[in-house]
Amino acid sequence: MDTFNETFWTDLSTHGYSITEDGTKICEQEPAIVSSFGVWDKLLFGRLGISIWDYNLPLLEIVIVLVLCLWQFFYVLFKKIRLPVPKITSMMIAGAALSQTSLLPNDWLVQRIFFPDDLRPKLPETLGGFAFVLYWFLEGVKMDVGMVKRSGSKAVTTGVVTVLFPIFTANIVFGSLRETGGKHLTGVEYRTIIFMQSISAFTGISRLVRDLKIDHSEFGRIALSAAMVADATGFGVNIFALVAWSDWRVSVVQGVGLVVYVIVVVWIVRPVMFWVIRRTPEERPVKECVIYCIIIFSFFSYEYLKMLHLFPAVGPFFLGLCIPHGPPLGSALVEKFESFNTGILLPLFLFFPMMQIDGPWLLNEIRQLRHYDGQLYEALTIIVVVSTAKIFFTTIPPLLAKMPLTDSFVMSLILSNKGFVEMCYFMYAVERKTLHVKSFTTMAVMILLSSTILPVAIHYLYDASKRFICFQKRNLMSLKLGSELKFLVCIHKADHIAGMINLLGQSFPLQDFALGCYVLHLVELVGLDNPLFISHQMQKAEPGSRSYSTNVLIAFDSFKHYWKSITLELFTSISNRKYMHQEIYSLALDKQVSFIMLPFHRIWSLDQTTVVSDDIIRRQVNINVLRQAPCSVGIFIQRQNMVSTQKSNPTFKVCAIFVGGKDDREALALGKQMMRNQKVSLTLLKLVPGSMAGMSTGWDQMLDTAEIKETMRNNDTNLGGQHDLVEYVEETVNDGSDTSKILLSVAKAFDLFVVGRTTGMGTDVTRALSDWAEFDELGVIGDLLASPDFPNKGSVLVVQQQQNVACR
Repeated sequence: MDTFNETFWTDLSTHGYSITEDGTKICEQEPAIVSSFGVWDKLLFGRLGISIWDYNLPLLEIVIVLVLCLWQFFYVLFKKIRLPVPKITSMMIAGAALSQTSLLPNDWLVQRIFFPDDLRPKLPETLGGFAFVLYWFLEGVKMDVGMVKRSGSKAVTTGVVTVLFPIFTANIVFGSLRETGGKHLTGVEYRTIIFMQSISAFTGISRLVRDLKIDHSEFGRIALSAAMVADATGFGVNIFALVAWSDWRVSVVQGVGLVVYVIVVVWIVRPVMFWVIRRTPEERPVKECVIYCIIIFSFFSYEYLKMLHLFPAVGPFFLGLCIPHGPPLGSALVEKFESFNTGILLPLFLFFPMMQIDGPWLLNEIRQLRHYDGQLYEALTIIVVVSTAKIFFTTIPPLLAKMPLTDSFVMSLILSNKGFVEMCYFMYAVERKTLHVKSFTTMAVMILLSSTILPVAIHYLYDASKRFICFQKRNLMSLKLGSELKFLVCIHKADHIAGMINLLGQSFPLQDFALGCYVLHLVELVGLDNPLFISHQMQKAEPGSRSYSTNVLIAFDSFKHYWKSITLELFTSISNRKYMHQEIYSLALDKQVSFIMLPFHRIWSLDQTTVVSDDIIRRQVNINVLRQAPCSVGIFIQRQNMVSTQKSNPTFKVCAIFVGGKDDREALALGKQMMRNQKVSLTLLKLVPGSMAGMSTGWDQMLDTAEIKETMRNNDTNLGGQHDLVEYVEETVNDGSDTSKILLSVAKAFDLFVVGRTTGMGTDVTRALSDWAEFDELGVIGDLLASPDFPNKGSVLVVQQQQNVACR
């Protein structure tokens, strides 16, 4: 019994194994205690007690807190110094920062927590592996495979070239070394590094493009399409290499097993998912049991491909690809697991492998570089050759497609970025013993440098803000009378359709009038990794497919049929709510519109007494559009029901409120366009401040006077003499209370109020009113007219003239 002393039992309880004096190793058979019994455990049992971090649950909690604090520290630090380093890179840097804690003395607390003398599997590492599988599955769910079909020749050519040409170049340069190996690297390591440096993984690139906030631009879409084509090309090359370099018996078994898996997923699992979606009532979530069954199957697919000795992450990723993206199933999976996995579990997976970096060995290898020797030198030679070839050849296809040189170069940098996917593959190679641990240190550091430096370089080379600058004046004042008026009408919800159609139908002469109307239905991106932009003129829905804009299409198609002279095009944008305004900018620039029509974020009940919807997201979209729109903008507040267009002689009464300034002139210019409709009765209400304090002077005052005279001159000529076009009313006001009284007196006399956003700001007209304004995007007068306390039956259109233009 002397061999079983107190030290023996302490080691057994602490580490899970112990060695007797005669050298026999005795391992613990019972499962370890998960949680501590409390502070009394150590006090009561003394040396026999276990430290709190030796229990699984406290250890997990300690590690999670430390990892989260550390990677958030680096992420916030990079943000403060304005370096666009992605979150995943910050997670890897956090692990690398603690990688040398293994060199600390054994009695250091951090060393005992992260590098215990213990053979037990650790719960944090297990959860990290769980996050790894879940990450690949969710990336597949968010990917839209249909993007490959929609990819243009530019993206397809770039995607193929960026993978194949670097491989060809490496084969020529390194020749037989791919088979025999070099002085420090084996042939398998040569082939692995060449392949991983040549591919462009879509999942990593999509996250990079999203972090750089360029995924909603045309450039970002081309990059994503090229990355998807490159990913498919790389997968084909990988299959070919497995067949070429493996024993044919093994290749046959792997091929048959992979084909069986694909058949099961595509022809059995996917139809079952569509059946589940059909059985799910509209606007109702998918049952929880379905969600969990899919997650269990994703882990089964991981283990299945691992059993076939293939890269196991392909299993859950392919399953995710076969899940119908978007609501109700795809979006439910993303909403349920994405934030938890990315925010808590995934950092554990990236943290522990980076802690395995051998710093002293790496420093010694760096010293060997001057002698052109060492494993690091050999690996760097491969990386430099392949990366240079990749950047050079990837720049050529977009350049030949007339993309600017800088953008073509940035495209090649994006497709050359290395990150999470490559890290996973190298970890798998170490597990399979095809890559040595020292080689992993080299590749991990190279990936870390790539994912840190390239995003910063791309950020400074590609100026995303320039893509929305307009080099022409696109506003209503600069339009010649009689030229085509182009509107961009934005729809968020079905409630906005009737109001927009009412405004167009009542306000403009659609029979003999050149009006181009572009309707954009904005849908929030949920359950997809890449945004979608659908042109309903170019892309027809397939039978049985989901349509995001059915109500919009039917309503505006009927409107176009009734008003045959209007040019109408419909689009659907499925995008992240943070970048919806960029979709509006892009379409406005592409179609050269002069006026963007936005719906107000509030929706009233039919009796106009109750607010039934107050969407803060839509309000932020409106504010963002006002901030940087490439043309004039109007926010439409619908406060009345549809006026029948079938009446014998309906009169649509419009009131343009004018104080002075460019927004008021733009509102009056819109009123002049409406005057061309013989059924519109326009009243120009000019509010004259009692004092001239804050009023526009000089050139602005001259423009105000000229605009009013031009409007009244049109009234004199009358363009046909069928009715009086404009009624001019002038009122003097001394403060905001006078303004409020005047507007209250005419509140029920008009169907539509047109007002400039900055009307009367800083003058006696709005004195004291501005303190009560609720919505800055409407201005003071617009906010008063839209107030629920204002007895207004008419709708309100708040106008802002184009602000961002490169020429003046």
